Amino acid sequence: MKNETGYFEGRGLKKLFYQCWLPDDGEIKAYIIAIHGWGTHSDRLKTPAEYFTEKGYVIYSFDLRGHWRNAGDIPGHIESMDHIQKDTLLFMDFIREIAKDKKIFLMGHSFGGLASLIFALHHPALPGVLVSSPLLGMFLKLSMGKKVIKSLSNTLGKLAPNKILENIIDQNQLTSDLKILRHHISDKHKIEVISAKSATEIDKFSRWALENSSNLLCPILLMQGGDDKIVDKDKTREFFEQVRSKDKTYREYDGFLHELWNEKGRAQVYQDMYVWLEKHL
Repeated sequence: MKNETGYFEGRGLKKLFYQCWLPDDGEIKAYIIAIHGWGTHSDRLKTPAEYFTEKGYVIYSFDLRGHWRNAGDIPGHIESMDHIQKDTLLFMDFIREIAKDKKIFLMGHSFGGLASLIFALHHPALPGVLVSSPLLGMFLKLSMGKKVIKSLSNTLGKLAPNKILENIIDQNQLTSDLKILRHHISDKHKIEVISAKSATEIDKFSRWALENSSNLLCPILLMQGGDDKIVDKDKTREFFEQVRSKDKTYREYDGFLHELWNEKGRAQVYQDMYVWLEKHL
């Protein structure tokens, strides 16, 4: 597997860091844009990239605004979910120049899953979206408590949008793979804060996604950890049941924690994703 890095021009001409993982050799089947979860960064996509590059897929990912290399002046802050959407669209245009006639799929986890669902709702011609444990609602595990931070974020989002709130996720609730868990805990580039405006945007657009889920028309594979304690899996099921696309698949993995792509039993998750992708080439 080869790894390349660079910068592309996002919304507002902002230079954004990206990286990609490519097969060492062989024909490239398709391209996948992978969007990471809140508080993490594109490096977290290396594990699934190791699997899919062996299968002939190229994985592209970029650090979201407010995160590690693209953190800007305020880590944990995004001015608008629309900015993430525009960045993703411009990233796709950038990759399309490379991919030529190859398909470009979208996949996202947690907050990245929410962003992917919103993108898919706006782009019905997308060849397919693969979503893991989407953040359809505020985080269940927040240091200040879900109701408190939601109330504060809505108020501060108007009065002090750049106000930083503590957002410490229990790392032990992410994966049961101890090797990956130790890496997560020692990761100096993760962020454990969120701006009031960001929290407001997440709450606003997660509700919007649920309210508009029936308008999702592109092929979708929606995956959910059965023992997820970070997001509300009932909302994932609710979203899926309302999707009108005739090509929709739901997979719930019993006993799996939040990060399906990093769980001990991820081989089954990857296999399901691979089979789904192969059917949509």
